[in-house]
Amino acid sequence: MHKELQDILALVRGRGTPVALATLVRVEGSSYRRPGSRLLTDGERILRGSLSGGCLEGEVMARAREALADSQPRLLRYDLRGDADLVWGSGSGCEGLLDILVERLDPATPPEWLAWVERALGSRTHLTLHTDLTPDHLGMRSISNQPDAPTSGFTETFTPAIALWILGASDDSRPLVRMAKELGWRVGLLDHRPAFARPERFPEADAVLSGHPAQRIPGLGLDARSAVVLMTHNYLKDLEALRALAASGASYLGLMGSRARSAKIREELAAEGIFPGDRLHSPVGLDLGAEDPETIALAVLAEIQASFRGRTGNSLRATRTTVSAP
Repeated sequence: MHKELQDILALVRGRGTPVALATLVRVEGSSYRRPGSRLLTDGERILRGSLSGGCLEGEVMARAREALADSQPRLLRYDLRGDADLVWGSGSGCEGLLDILVERLDPATPPEWLAWVERALGSRTHLTLHTDLTPDHLGMRSISNQPDAPTSGFTETFTPAIALWILGASDDSRPLVRMAKELGWRVGLLDHRPAFARPERFPEADAVLSGHPAQRIPGLGLDARSAVVLMTHNYLKDLEALRALAASGASYLGLMGSRARSAKIREELAAEGIFPGDRLHSPVGLDLGAEDPETIALAVLAEIQASFRGRTGNSLRATRTTVSAP
């Protein structure tokens, strides 16, 4: 939900008139979206986000107009269990009990918690917020130091967006950059060739650097929410980069190339006493039948997403994983 949240924060800051924010704060049973999902509206149209498969948005919009008019927050409850989903919508799969907080946000006097979230996302730190849902303090936020402690309200932890560094600024890196940015990730490129590492070639990227991996990688600030994909198509540069990356905090390392090439690199690293372990994924990506830069990018990003969520990337039809929208 990083992209959705980023867009909502930008829309609130960029407007001159009040908006209403609806937040899904509790789900019992099945739901199309998870707690923490949001919808932003000006009362006339949805500006960003969703809360259900379409069965509740119209009703929530009506309550949002009321909140915009009287500035009072509302805690709404919708019971869609059984056949109720057919009444509210059209059998879209919202078969649960949903609690939704609707509140007015005025860009001229934004609530302090918006700044807390923005600072946490910008500094790549975790932030846990508790939202009071009692009638007397409805919508009041506080910073919680115990994210797992039981509470009477809604507790949510904001994690840093995935930071993806791509080593190699060839043309086949472009769809990887574009698609990662669509996911709300932070994206940087590093290439040892200055002629390739030019910002105008990758306008969507947050950073484009030139330099040799051994010199640049220690300064990238790689942390547990970082992924690195090596696609230099240069054996020696990949080997040099992996020597530096083995000591980094990056949780995911993806190496483009064949199994034989990967095995040879692993052997050379092992001979030097370097073992990247399970972090190294090579050949990189999920088995999607990818055969061009765009589908390869899809396969790589899908594997990174699965890795950070602790999933295998198997078909949902073949698993018992709880299904919800992003």
